[in-house]
Order: sequence, then C-alpha cells, then structure tokens
Amino acid sequence: MQDISTSTQGLNELDLYDFIKGVWAQRWLICLVAGLVVVVASLYAFLSPPVYEARAYVSPPNQSDIENLNLGRTKKSELKPYLVKDVYDVFIKNLQSETLKRDFFKSVYLPSLKESDREKSQDVLYRQFLKDLTIIQPVKEFPNRFSILALSGDSAVSVEWLTKYINSAGEMSKNELINNYDKEVEMRARSVGALIQTSRENAANKRKDTLVQLREAEQVADAIGLEKQLTVLGSAPRDISGEDDPRLIYLRGTKALAAEAKVLETRGSDDPYIVDLRRLQGEYDFYKSLRVKSEDIAVYQLDGAIQPPDAPVKPRKALILVLGAVLGLGLGVIAGLIRQFWMRNALRHA
Repeated sequence: MQDISTSTQGLNELDLYDFIKGVWAQRWLICLVAGLVVVVASLYAFLSPPVYEARAYVSPPNQSDIENLNLGRTKKSELKPYLVKDVYDVFIKNLQSETLKRDFFKSVYLPSLKESDREKSQDVLYRQFLKDLTIIQPVKEFPNRFSILALSGDSAVSVEWLTKYINSAGEMSKNELINNYDKEVEMRARSVGALIQTSRENAANKRKDTLVQLREAEQVADAIGLEKQLTVLGSAPRDISGEDDPRLIYLRGTKALAAEAKVLETRGSDDPYIVDLRRLQGEYDFYKSLRVKSEDIAVYQLDGAIQPPDAPVKPRKALILVLGAVLGLGLGVIAGLIRQFWMRNALRHA
C-alpha cells in the first residue's frame, strides 16, 4: 500500500514537472499568443465608441401638488378626492406603458440615429431602444422611487432622451387625470342642473294646481255670496290656508281668491318660491367654473437634477485589458501544451 502511494506521488510530481517544463519550453509561443490577445483587447477597448449613461430618479408628488384636482371633490359632492398614491400610480402606469415607448421610439429615438442605422429592421432597432432606455423597479429602501436609465454615445443626448421621456410620461398622466376630472365635474354639474330643472318644473306644476284650486274656490265663494274672508269670533278659521283641506279655501272670499289667482297668473318666475334653488344654482355655477390646467398640478417629483455623465460606462477599458491578459495567457498555455505534445509525438515516431 505504501509503495502504491509513493508511486502515485512520484507520478504527480513527474506530471507537474513535465507541465512546467513544457510551459517553459513554449514560453515564446505563450507570450506571442497572450500578446496578440492583449493587442486585440486593447484595440477593442480604445477604438470602441464610448457609451454614456444618464440616470434619473422619480418619486411621488406632494399633497400640495395635487390640491387643484380636489377642488369640489368632497363627500357631499359624491366625488372621491384624489390621493397622492392615485396620481402617482397613473404616472407610473404611463411611464411603463408600451404606448409611450412606441411613440418615443418613433418621434425621438429613430430620428437621432444615423441614416444607415435607420435602414435596419424596426424590430431590431426597437429591441436596442429597450436596452438603451430602461426603467428599474424600486428597492426595499425606497419603495416608491423608480430609476430611469438612458444610454447613448453622446452625453448630452442621453440627458435629452431621459428628460423628454419623463416629461412625456408626466404630460400623458396629467392629460389623463384632467380629462377624467373634467368628465366627473361635468357630470356633477349636469346632475345639479337636472335637479334645478326638475325643481322649476315641479314649482310650475304646483302653481298651476294652486291656480285651479283658487278658481274653483272662487266659484264656490261667489255661489254662497262670500265676498270677504269669513271670520269666527274675531279670527279666521285655520283651514282656509288650504294646508289641511284645500276644499276650504273658499272661506277666504271672492276678493282674496281673485287677487291671489291674478298674481299667480301674472307671475313671471317661480324661482323665489323654490326651496334651496339659490343653493343649487350656486353649486351648479361652481362646478361649471372648475378648470384644472396642466401647469396647476404635478404627478411626480424628480429626485435631484439629471446630471450629464462626464465619463462613459462602456467600454470599461481596465477590465477589458485585464480580461484580455488572462484570456491571452490561458490560450497561450493551451497552445503551448498542444505544440509540446505534438513535438513529443513527432520525436517518438521519428
């Protein structure tokens, strides 16, 4: 057993010795291969066009930024007030929407490319665009903060792309919110307007009914010869108001009934007699006057300014040179060992 162990150890030492000897014998070939790979890596590192990365961070707006959206939105109006989360969710939805990406790709990204590049397949260019402009989801430390990255061969262009894309998402979100706001306010105004119209129609019908009652009562009073209001023990009966029994209003007498009927016939408007009409009209005018402009609200906050990058993120020259040296050395060793093996076989068969 000891002899086998000694023999194995000797074989390993012999193999390691032969390996080192073979590498040393082929040192010039190894250096040549390694040098060629390093030269290629250097050419790639220094001749590849630089790629700059602009980065922006967006976070939810403040409550004060959306207050104009909540004008007239109360529990009483049955319009639910907007929360910061509601507004920010709309912005994030549009920020990640395929519609915005396609529009930006056609209107901004494609025109910025060289004419030769624009002749490539649209699908290929769009996939490259999705790599050049990416949206990174929030991390646990900042659950509401999204990152947007833009890659370009020009530092200024990367900042321009990023700024335009975020602004486009913001405008799209504002338009959506304002459009919904206008529709809801308009529906509320129409509802109040319909209530006003119904109140006026009810008042007109009530006036007509009252006029019919007065004319009939006047006929009854005239038939019994009651010209003036009937009084009993110095006071008028309670029922002649018609509230308890409209049939008894004839007790007012023909003069009072005729005068009241004439007033009702010549009345130009029932508005002063409609309960809560002025309140409803004020509410209607309020909703009709509500307008929200794009500049009145904000749907996101930019966390810091978008700084133009002063150093490219690609190519990473130092890393490329190190990897080139390691790869070249490995390929050189492999080439050297293959040559050494080939030379041994050639000597054995000679």
